[in-house]
Amino acid sequence: MEMDRVFVLLTAAVILSLVGYRVCRRDFDPFAPIWLFLTGYAHVYVLQAYSFRDWALATRPIDVVTTANARALWALLLFLAVYYSGIGRLLARQLPRPPRRWATGPLAMMVPLMAAWGLICTAVVVRKTAGQLDTAIGGWTAVALQFPTMQLIAGTLLIVTGRQPHRPRPALTLAGLALTLMYTLVWMYLGKRSHSLFGVLTLLCAWYLPRFKRPSLGTLAAAAFLGCLVVALAISWRLHRNRGNDASVDSFVAFAAEFDPSAILVSLSIEDEPGRDLARSRAQLSRETTEYGGYLLMLDTVPNKSPHDYGLNYLRLVSTYIPRVVWPEKPIYGRDRWVSAWVAGSEFKRKDDFTGPAIGILGAAQLNGGATATVLVMVVVAVVIRTGYDYFRYHADAPWAQAWWASTYFNAWLMTVNDDPAVWFYYLYGHMILPPLVFLWVVNRLGETRA
Repeated sequence: MEMDRVFVLLTAAVILSLVGYRVCRRDFDPFAPIWLFLTGYAHVYVLQAYSFRDWALATRPIDVVTTANARALWALLLFLAVYYSGIGRLLARQLPRPPRRWATGPLAMMVPLMAAWGLICTAVVVRKTAGQLDTAIGGWTAVALQFPTMQLIAGTLLIVTGRQPHRPRPALTLAGLALTLMYTLVWMYLGKRSHSLFGVLTLLCAWYLPRFKRPSLGTLAAAAFLGCLVVALAISWRLHRNRGNDASVDSFVAFAAEFDPSAILVSLSIEDEPGRDLARSRAQLSRETTEYGGYLLMLDTVPNKSPHDYGLNYLRLVSTYIPRVVWPEKPIYGRDRWVSAWVAGSEFKRKDDFTGPAIGILGAAQLNGGATATVLVMVVVAVVIRTGYDYFRYHADAPWAQAWWASTYFNAWLMTVNDDPAVWFYYLYGHMILPPLVFLWVVNRLGETRA
């Protein structure tokens, strides 16, 4: 068997062995972030790597494909070694404890505002998708497009509050479920796989954590199927809509009612989409715009044809939150190197304003600085997500920690499959999730001090 395929199978064996080991030990926690990280990792570096091998060998040298798959294996082993090293546990113990208090006054004030804000922003996104907004989007509209996830966080806060065992509030729980389900359905209609999946994952976590329980294996299997179904339906509907078909709500309902669940295999990169064998152009047959395809491009192109960015993109962790009113000429750090690599290494002629797909965590690390950057990125990511998980576990009985973790753990998936492992912070967390949680931390800790 060829070595490039051996590395893919070994990567799969490591992931499956870890899952099997934890299940057999009966300490498998579905809300540990590692499982979502590994889900994304397996999708890109196992399923895509295996399914797209013929295309990869037809477009990239065999040594590039072999190196890519070998790196995916040793990067995973490094990640697991750091994740289970105990460093995260030591760091989590040094962090200040969350508030034990969970006052209803601040929630009554902020949750309705968050829900309304999120719904209004979602309505703006729907209008934009339907082409009902002017091409030149104004400043306030651009801001509104950034905050629809406030609705999801409001629903999470309501579910966590309503499910507290010492004082259950069924009405709050139902309101939270309604907001979360509405969020999921709307983003399925908009054809966005990530937001749709976030709704499912957040609801599941917020439901179980307040009662100090974990779902059964049967419930987990059903939830996994539902998550895959939601993602597949969102992607299929987007493709259906992009082909010029009717995009009304009624059409979406009819499309969902007739949806074939076997399309899940297509969204998982296990099977080809229908009609692919009838594609008329090489671009339609290419896998370059998949995460694995982008990874191969970066590995083959940087630094031979285009330079490293040396982590310039991580400056966006700060620059994103400096308003353009203050800094009108603010650049998108790292974007020019990203585009440069795509233009230099693509199978096709790309324009300088190309805004293509994600390249996955290993493609991003290659752009940052090759194998050395891969080591640094995997170590930092392992430390960050394990520290967060251990911090939650130390304070799992605190409602604030429950709400925070239900709103946080799913970002481990984004860290794996996106074009920047830190994009989750300025895409969702930094301006939609973190501010309300910081506010609740402060007011509840002050309340404890006064008491």
